[in-house]
Amino acid sequence: CGVEAEGVAGASGEQADAAIEAAVLEADAAHQQQLAAWLAPGADGGSVEPLPPQAQRALASVGVSPPVRWALWKRLLQVESMVPLAAEAAKVRMLLATPLRGVADLVADVHTAVEAAFGPCVVGDGDGFPAEAASALEEEGVAVLQLLLKSLSLSYSPELGLAPLLAPLLLLVAHGAGSAALEAGGGSVTREALRGQRSDLFNCVCACLGRLSPALMAGKPWGMPVTATVQGQVHVPAQPPNQALLLWLWVLLRYLQPALALHLQAAEPPLSVRLGRALTSLLGTHTDAAAHLRLIELCLFSIPAEVAFPRAHTPVLLVCLLARGKESLLAMPPDSLLPAFTQLRLSTPREAQLLHEEACAAHASLPHGLAAAVADAWAADQPMPPPYSVAWLQGDELDPSLHTPGRLRRWVVDLRPEAEHKRGCFALTRHLPPAEAKRPEVREAVRAELREICDGGGVAPALLTSGDPRTDKGTPGLGAQLVREIVDEFLADGFANLGVLQGGFHALSLEQRSAMLVSDDVAPDFSSPGQTDRLAGAKAAAERAKAEAAKAGEKLTRVFSFGRKPARSKAAGEGGTP
Repeated sequence: CGVEAEGVAGASGEQADAAIEAAVLEADAAHQQQLAAWLAPGADGGSVEPLPPQAQRALASVGVSPPVRWALWKRLLQVESMVPLAAEAAKVRMLLATPLRGVADLVADVHTAVEAAFGPCVVGDGDGFPAEAASALEEEGVAVLQLLLKSLSLSYSPELGLAPLLAPLLLLVAHGAGSAALEAGGGSVTREALRGQRSDLFNCVCACLGRLSPALMAGKPWGMPVTATVQGQVHVPAQPPNQALLLWLWVLLRYLQPALALHLQAAEPPLSVRLGRALTSLLGTHTDAAAHLRLIELCLFSIPAEVAFPRAHTPVLLVCLLARGKESLLAMPPDSLLPAFTQLRLSTPREAQLLHEEACAAHASLPHGLAAAVADAWAADQPMPPPYSVAWLQGDELDPSLHTPGRLRRWVVDLRPEAEHKRGCFALTRHLPPAEAKRPEVREAVRAELREICDGGGVAPALLTSGDPRTDKGTPGLGAQLVREIVDEFLADGFANLGVLQGGFHALSLEQRSAMLVSDDVAPDFSSPGQTDRLAGAKAAAERAKAEAAKAGEKLTRVFSFGRKPARSKAAGEGGTP
């Protein structure tokens, strides 16, 4: 919890441990009291103030005790302000009377999920969680999921991941009902107490899925509908798994864990279905119920502000879970990867907490475009273009003068012809002209140079082409296929955080080009489509700068805070040096 006890310095080991333990218990008690006070009904029936920042931080680090957890979730998700099922009784009866495809699979999956979540706690009679209540809980889960699916006009499929996702929420309801039973003097949870929670459970499920699985709540769990042209243009629902999301998941994995990504993509049978189910269940297929409940709680209420696209958090969590098992997965042959992936698990809330923290750090480091694309693919609210093999980068992510503390610096591998490179390049650049880029031994030497630079941490490579790297026109002297091979070679060598400038040099703005280094004997390249007026002004400014420099007997050189670029000599050749 990050709590330090006063007077620990100079104390013996046992005394220090006892003092820290006492301070932690005191901080935890204060946190629980603060939550209880915030949840206590006031004159208006309840608190409408936001959760205090200190309590919000403690919620992430300490957690919540079972007696108040269900009440806290309902307050934070604003369940109490949602329409109860009793107010829409006629609509509910109509939906429940509607047939649902896959209902047998739904009943079986909910039974399996409840058994896995409550099995160790179920007792035949007496205090605890009786078998009859577990059976009633299954009925409530089936009823809630049927109502949800029918309201969304969806059939049930195990690929939806709803049963593993529902299990921790049922655990939450059971805690709440159990606490109420204890307060009433009873010793166990009754069927009536659980049935009385159905409306709140349904609204809680809807609120959670609305934040964490927006594609499902939009009725598009497998992505955007497929457009068919048989007898006119019609929209055909996509089939599981969500292919667009999986494509971007592989790009995300190649960005963060390239060696692992290449190894997993060779799996036989493929991992696509299991990866899709892990995503839709919010990792419920790989977590015990208590750990899953904590993970959902953190995703709902404790994603830090530096994570710009919280909707992309579930895919990042899955990548971090794979990274945890990296050593064992890499040791497996392709035909053993599927069972090895299935065995990856989070067993305790503490493990869930650590995974969430790892994912937040990784998420905050992602390029803006990659995080946005993964979030869009997860939400399925617009058609997704097919991704490139690695992450796209923007011009401001390559410019050292715009570097943000905590973010990666980019060392650019410039694949443009010599003439284009001399007219403008980024400060941290290794030029690899097309003639040399075609030689495998030169490419290998360049990767060795970059390895020495990147292994120190805080620096990652970025590839720069003249135009769109996916086209031969945008990669003069190289061709799009060779650029793709260069990308694959970097990935095979294990370069994490690799990116390619989207659109190449031609996509840079006039301002971004004007901040680049130029060789002494050439004019800078300010050309850009659609910028004719600013181009003329920039050319005039360059001419004036040249004239002033000539008067002073100096050559035109752009100066930056980190120094000057040495003048390039003909003897240096095309290869250049970093």
